[in-house]
Amino acid sequence: MESVIQKQSMNKTYYVKIEGIFCDHCRITISSFIKKADTDALIKISGSIAKIQSAKLLEPDIIDAVKQAGYTTKQQWICTSFNKWKLLQILQLLVIALFILIIHFILKAILGYDILNVIPVIDSKASLIGLLAAGFLTSFHCIGMCGAINLAVSKNNQKAITYNSGRVLCYTVVGFFAGLVGKTISINQSALSVLVVCLSLFMIMLGLSMTGLFSITLKPLSHPSKLKSSSVLVAGILNGFMPCTPLITMQVYAVSTASPVKGAVSMLLFGFGTLPMMLGFGLFQNFFVSKKQIFQKVLATFILLLGLSMALRGLTGLGFTVNASKRSLQNWKVAELSADRTMQTIEIPLSYDGYENFAVKKGTPVRLIINAEEDYITGCNNRIISKDFGFDKTLIPGQNEITFLPEKKGTYIYSCWMYMLKNKIYVYED
Repeated sequence: MESVIQKQSMNKTYYVKIEGIFCDHCRITISSFIKKADTDALIKISGSIAKIQSAKLLEPDIIDAVKQAGYTTKQQWICTSFNKWKLLQILQLLVIALFILIIHFILKAILGYDILNVIPVIDSKASLIGLLAAGFLTSFHCIGMCGAINLAVSKNNQKAITYNSGRVLCYTVVGFFAGLVGKTISINQSALSVLVVCLSLFMIMLGLSMTGLFSITLKPLSHPSKLKSSSVLVAGILNGFMPCTPLITMQVYAVSTASPVKGAVSMLLFGFGTLPMMLGFGLFQNFFVSKKQIFQKVLATFILLLGLSMALRGLTGLGFTVNASKRSLQNWKVAELSADRTMQTIEIPLSYDGYENFAVKKGTPVRLIINAEEDYITGCNNRIISKDFGFDKTLIPGQNEITFLPEKKGTYIYSCWMYMLKNKIYVYED
């Protein structure tokens, strides 16, 4: 009877959320401390979730073992059902996502700034804020991923500056080559759209990996806790190749810019965003370490939303559109027909946010005039394309004229070359 009870208790499984896990070294360390408490325990850690099977361990024992390993868990983070934990995490992500989307709509309505459109527009300072913010949020992840080296160099101002200079330099160079890869593929707009969709799916998987809902195993690079001055710069450069989820995400995003300059600028700004935390790590480590998990969750959610935004851009490039509603059409401009009804003309201004929605009549050639002031032309909106109507034009200051023939009724997309700034053309018939 005793052996039966023992066998049944051996089958008891715990799913434990553990804060502070960033790499395989973390998982090995936690597993070793749990093994000290019960050598017969079966342990599998995926993402930030540990699956523990034990006949001996109780929940307080697990909390104590994780704490001794230098990590954090709580009573409410231990479940006997993985589905229950997963549901709680999904609900938490949805709340954070709702909060980010509210900020997104407020900023877009008041300032015209889209936090989910953070590919750098070098001509416009506002669109660079998202990259700096992403870098700042990522820096809370960095102190857990390679905290030892950060602490070692932060005690010496010269070493700290040298190390972080090498790190940001590496980010920028990698961003340049990532953008170059994207540019090579972007010669073909269909290939660019497929690339953007694939990169967005990878970004979504990385975001899910940060939440523990999806597991991607990344091997860590080992860094010594004490560095000689001569090796600090090299260590900083090597940091740019760390298998770090947010860093890989930004490198993926640099590819999607399809521009060596934009790729380099995006990674440079991302690196600058990490500097306040990384340079001040030694001074503020206790405060930031206690708060880094909050920022980790916000960053993971932001990456997921960014991935979804990229996916929509890629699908737009592949021709997936949504028909306009009758209500939305009421506010759209309508092209004016000439006296002989052989041509219709629509005139719109260029802005940082893109172009304008407008309606045209089926079967009549359209003369689209875009008035572009020099101050409003950026590296993103300066090239306008439409696969449906076959135009691809680089805008110059002044009037830019595009002609096309709408032959089928429906709603069509025209956009910038990266599908970030999208507007619609509605083709109606009498």
